[in-house]
Amino acid sequence: MFKRFVACTFAVLMSVGLLWAHDGNEHIMGTVSSINGDHVMIKTQDGKSEMVMLGKTTKYMIDKKAAKVTDMKVGSRVVVDAKMDAKMKMYSALEVKIGVAAPLKTDTNEKPSAPADHSGHQ
Repeated sequence: MFKRFVACTFAVLMSVGLLWAHDGNEHIMGTVSSINGDHVMIKTQDGKSEMVMLGKTTKYMIDKKAAKVTDMKVGSRVVVDAKMDAKMKMYSALEVKIGVAAPLKTDTNEKPSAPADHSGHQ
């Protein structure tokens, strides 16, 4: 009985520790509007632009798989786990999750329009 109590207590403490691991970090969601060397501009969902610095230790992910900075393009949807750099007053990216755009849907019920009559006959 005591071992079970200790195991449950340990599990709860580990869960709380994982939650505290994100303390002070921000999640910035939006679309990449520009990429310039060591920083990226992200247009957030509320229309604001945020500059995020990219570093050597920044991790990149696509669909839970490791990616590279070159996989991120203008127009990519991203979620950035970032920390505010108090000295520089800007965000520094810890991890960038790059979204994969869904294929465009085509309306299969749409009928093609009739060709225009350019013969001069009415």
